[in-house]
Order: sequence, then C-alpha cells, then structure tokens
Amino acid sequence: MAARGAVSLLCLWAGLAFGPGQPLAQGVAADTLSETRPAPDGLPIARVDVVAREIFESAPPGRLAGFYRLADRLHARTRSSTIKNHMLVAPGDRWTEERGRESERGLRALEIFDSARVESRLSGDSAVVTVYTRDAWTTSPEFTLERGGGKLLYSMQLSERNLLGRAQNFSVAYRQDALGITRSIEATDPGVVGTRLRIGAGASKGSRGSSQSAFVGVPFYAEDTPTAFGLRIERANAEGRLYDSGAEVASFDRRIEQLDLSFGRGRRHGHTVARWKGSFTGWNRRLGASVLEPGAPPEFAAGEERLRVRRLALEGSLWRPGFVERTGVDGLDGVEDFDLGRSLALTAGFSPRALGGTVDEGYASLRVSAGADAAAAGFGWLRLGLSSRLRAGPREAEGRLEARWVNQTLPRHTLVVAALGAADWRSARDVQLVVGGLNGLRAYPVNALAGERLVRLNAESRWSIRKNLMQLVSVGAAAFWDTARTWGRGAGDVSWQHDVGLGLRLSFPRSALNRVTRFDVAWPVSPSGQISPQPVLSFGSSQAF
Repeated sequence: MAARGAVSLLCLWAGLAFGPGQPLAQGVAADTLSETRPAPDGLPIARVDVVAREIFESAPPGRLAGFYRLADRLHARTRSSTIKNHMLVAPGDRWTEERGRESERGLRALEIFDSARVESRLSGDSAVVTVYTRDAWTTSPEFTLERGGGKLLYSMQLSERNLLGRAQNFSVAYRQDALGITRSIEATDPGVVGTRLRIGAGASKGSRGSSQSAFVGVPFYAEDTPTAFGLRIERANAEGRLYDSGAEVASFDRRIEQLDLSFGRGRRHGHTVARWKGSFTGWNRRLGASVLEPGAPPEFAAGEERLRVRRLALEGSLWRPGFVERTGVDGLDGVEDFDLGRSLALTAGFSPRALGGTVDEGYASLRVSAGADAAAAGFGWLRLGLSSRLRAGPREAEGRLEARWVNQTLPRHTLVVAALGAADWRSARDVQLVVGGLNGLRAYPVNALAGERLVRLNAESRWSIRKNLMQLVSVGAAAFWDTARTWGRGAGDVSWQHDVGLGLRLSFPRSALNRVTRFDVAWPVSPSGQISPQPVLSFGSSQAF
C-alpha cells in the first residue's frame, strides 16, 4: 500500500544490485600537516578528495546488523570519478564557498545520495577540497499503489538510478492509471563518459496510445555555464478525453510530433546571471473528430483539426539566485534546496508559412519568479507564467500563478500554505484544467472539477514524530484543508468544493527511490451536498500538492 519505499527496502534481501563499489579515495588523511581551518575564498585548489560512504557505513548492533551489512555488500557504491565529474570545482580552479554550496546542490539533484557535503581546508598557500557523500539505495523493484477520488491506481517498476555507480538511470515500468494501462522503458545518462553531455531516451505503449522521446545536449548545469545546447524529439499518439461536471463527455484521437533545437549563452554579472537562448521548434498536431457521450453538451463537438508550427524564437533571461537549505518541508529526511531568488524570462518567436507552418503567426511568453525568507516567519515564493500564440490576437493563451509559504517556527513542525491559479483562453480542444483526488482535492473523484480557469488552495500542518528509526524509517503526521473551483467549459454548475482530513507520513531515509509515502483520510465539505459525506482514503508515494 503506497509502499514503493517499503518494497525498496525488502529488495535488499533479493540481491538486485550490480556489484561492489569503489574503494574510498586515498590521500584524505595523508596531509597531516595541513591546517584544519577552512580555506578562504580565492585560493587555488590543490586537489579534490572524495570520501564516498556506503548506505550503512557502520552497522549498528542488534538483530538487523546482518541486514545492514548485506545492503552494503549488494550496493554498488558511487564511483569517486562520478562524484568528481559532477563537481563544479577541480584542481587549479579558485575556491569559493559559494561554488562549494552549488556543487552540493548539484550532487543532491542526482537523487542518488542520502547526503552530500563539500568542505575545504587550508594547505599551505592552497585549498584542499573534500567531498563527503553517503549513498542511498538506488536499485530496486518499485511497487506504487495510489488511491484518490475513488480510483485505485498502481505501477510496477524495476529501476536503477545509479547504474554501476555512474549515476546513470535505467527503468522499465507497468502502470495502470485513470487513462488505462501503460508499459514504458527509459534510460538517461547525466554525464556521458565524464563530460557534461546528457542523453536520454524513453518509450511507452498502452491501451490509450504510445509515445517515444529522445534528447541530447548540455544544459546550463551551473549558474555561470557559458554555453548550452540541446536537441529533443518527441512523438505521441493518444486518446484525448474531456470532462464536464466530473463526468467524461468526449474523446478523440490526439497525435503530436515535436522537434526542439536550441543553443544558448550565459554570463554572470556580479550576483546576476544573464542568458539568452535561440531555438527552433517544429510541431505537428492532429486532433481527430470528437466522439460525444450521450447527453454531452454540444460545445464539446468538433471535427478534425491539423496544425503545423515552424517557430524560430529568442529568449532572454535575468536570474539572481537565492538558494536556501531546509529539512522537513516536502520530506521528513534530507536537505531540500529552494531557490528564493528573482528571475525574469521573455521569449518572442515567429512561425512563417515559408518554413512549412500552417499560417504566419507569432509567439510570446513571460516567466517571473520571486521569493522571500522572513526568518522566523518562514519563507515562500511566487511564480508566474504566461504564453500565447499570436494570430489576429492571442490564441491558445495560457497563464499560471503559483504561490507557497512555509513556516517552521515550532520544533518538528512545518506549516505549508499553497495557492494555484491557472487559466486558458481560446485554448486548443485537447487542453483542459482538471483537479481532483490525485492532485490536491483529496476527498473527491479524480476528475471532479474541470474547466478553462482553475483556483486551488491547500493548507497542511506536517509533524515529524520519529526520525530514522533503526536507520530504516521516519514517521510523521499531517492535518490538511483543500479547496478548489473551476470556471468555463466543463465546469458546469459546480461551486467551490472543500475537504478536511488527517494523514500519516512515512519516509525511508536510506532509499533514493522514495522520500515520503502518505496515507490520508479526507472528509468532503461540500456546501451543496453534491457528494457523499463519507470519509475517503487517499494514499500515494509523494505529497498531494
């Protein structure tokens, strides 16, 4: 039951791993005459040492001691070369504390470590940098069981996020969700042969369609990355569905083909990062004729539609990073990174018929983000995104506003308040905003509310009860309130819907495959009495919003 993390632990007994890890880096303690105080910024780096620890570095005594030792033997420890390749400092560079913290964030983003820390010490007139990591369990069959809105969804996946200790990912999965059964396979490498080049590919096939995707490129992997490029190809053939007042009213064939090619340059000016990116997007979309359910509103009827876009675009952005490190926000264990800095990105593009587009049309988008850290009062952020094709005015325009505030004044307690607003104008037929039991309205059906405009509000009080019990599990609890409403086509006459509830949280700190599993019981509080007041059990392998 919602037991991806629990089964990850059981798999340690199954012996699914790829062999022993690498030995600890030598030389960490050899320089006994070096000073132990941190190196000041600006000194050249003499060397970078790696101390790569196992999942259970020292097995605690007791009946589970053999279990801990077996886990370490089966686990392929992350290679020292892999860790060094993902660092942002190297011998000969100038050491800065800021660069060290950024390297820590990059290692945590790989999601293969239980912890990662970068420290420096003075050695003569140079700096010696030491990277301390503790591996997390990354090889496992995963069984995910989720329930929300009266539907039972599950998936079975065999994945390895740290193949042979190289941070490569490979997974095969079987999933049954609200749209049917899907089988998929995926592989990614975030650092091809020790470079910054990333590649990946994936494919899926199921009862509702199929998809394929592939990408290759070098992203802006650091704040001062000078050059980035990328190529992504995607293809999907699926059945689109539309809803009205919680019921399915229309379906149609949906085919998408897309190619994205981009090249970007970046530069730091003091604390501000300036970037520009040029791109070409080739996009084909075909929507088949709608098949209406009996009694469906006539506005859901439509014939076949075809669209070709061949867009040339230029994006400029300014970003002033402001990262903070917190624990116990979305998970019960581990350090979480939040960017509270400010950013602004503007994109302008044009798709001409001369390149194969259906018509001459423009494109524009805006993204804004800002955050604040108010010390004891908490921290939070606001993110706004707007985009639209332009042909005789806005067309298929989209807007999204997200806000969140986190307060951790009380020990072992986190209060999270979140707001989401989204709107579509003259949207494509396959676009519909939906909220329900699996995305933030826990006492209601999966597709309870649908429409062209959406507002969702959530508040959750999260408590940490016991951490790292026997180095296997952490336990927490939660109380929550959800509310949402939609407007426009598909909303019907459904007004604001509310629910309240209580929940249990479990976290498996030594597993990289799952950080939190939730079990929630929610009671609907519907002002119009449209649904049963009976409690609804909702569970899953991540937070609900």
